[in-house]
Amino acid sequence: MNRRLRSLVAAVETGDKLLLGAMGLLLFLGCIVVYGAGSYNNPGGGSILGQHFLISKHIFMIIVGFVVMMALSNLNYRIFTLRWLNWPALALSVALVGFTLTQGTDGVINRWVSVGGFRFQPVEMAKLAVILFLAERWAHHSKMGQMTWKNMFPGLLLGPLPLFYLLYKQPNFGNILTMSVVVLVAMLVAGLAWKQLAAAVAFPVVLGLVAINTSTKLENRLADWLKGLQTGSFGYQVDQSLMGMGAGGPVGLGAGNSHNKFAFLPEAHTDFILSVMGEELGLWGTLLVVGCLVLFIWRGYGIAAKSTDPFGQIVAAGLTTSLAVYGLVNIGMVTGAFPVVGVPLPFVSFGGTAMVAAFASVGILLNIDHSSKHINLTQRRAQDRRYY
Repeated sequence: MNRRLRSLVAAVETGDKLLLGAMGLLLFLGCIVVYGAGSYNNPGGGSILGQHFLISKHIFMIIVGFVVMMALSNLNYRIFTLRWLNWPALALSVALVGFTLTQGTDGVINRWVSVGGFRFQPVEMAKLAVILFLAERWAHHSKMGQMTWKNMFPGLLLGPLPLFYLLYKQPNFGNILTMSVVVLVAMLVAGLAWKQLAAAVAFPVVLGLVAINTSTKLENRLADWLKGLQTGSFGYQVDQSLMGMGAGGPVGLGAGNSHNKFAFLPEAHTDFILSVMGEELGLWGTLLVVGCLVLFIWRGYGIAAKSTDPFGQIVAAGLTTSLAVYGLVNIGMVTGAFPVVGVPLPFVSFGGTAMVAAFASVGILLNIDHSSKHINLTQRRAQDRRYY
């Protein structure tokens, strides 16, 4: 029994300690601030949990995410190279994103899908599916040194492009931005030549300009942001966010003592949780979160660099980039350095589908890391035998 348990936790036990430590600290800080931010404006209604409703749900999703992480850390990541698995996963997740276009009322599209009383955002599943799909499509050409537009385009046509169109129709520009950067990084890791990569960068830029001129929502968000850069006022939500962070000073007002949580700041426990953290834990608490994110990203790319096969490299780089863009864009929009696009802060914002998806990403990263260490150890032992 001990041996079986030891085998179950092997990937986590031998996993990157800095990556896991950064994730653990982010989760801990997130629980503290989510509890304070969610204790006043309670969406649980008549729940017997009362003011503890949000933190209870948050912790529950962390537990679900942890179970998913453990499962994926013990499932050989090479199984995702099987087309009978990753192709249907991509088709199903993109179809669910398309299904959201039929939901909602009064012209407002609901980004959630409800199944058996549980709600989830299919875009989080779709992002993982697209990364695995592209890695499977491009890994062989990458290994052979044959990454060209001709080899790359079928994967783009079947994977990201349909998802981009559906996200545009939602609209969900935060995830369009995230997946655009993920795809570009995947191209770079797969070995696309720099000249061709420059042309690839131009493509989403052109699409972005088209989106700005065809989407009233995006146009208004950019107008508010540009106005804020000129006048110092970015609109009610960001202004409240900045006032809250400023009120915290260097050391903060103390856990649970935020004023913005009293319905002054919309989405205080989700997209704008960093503002509440800045108010309660101060500049040092905010810098600690930024430092943990930077550490996590560094170690994630380290796992990608040490992977022994192109598939693992592309997957690890894609997953890390997805979480990195979420973190950087969230910090930017909360501080007014970036337009508001509505993305959570990884491992910190109120848990849900994004939290489980983040844990799933870590599980796959740990699996790739464990596999690389095992292969390297086997190769060293084989070399040692040659000297005897």
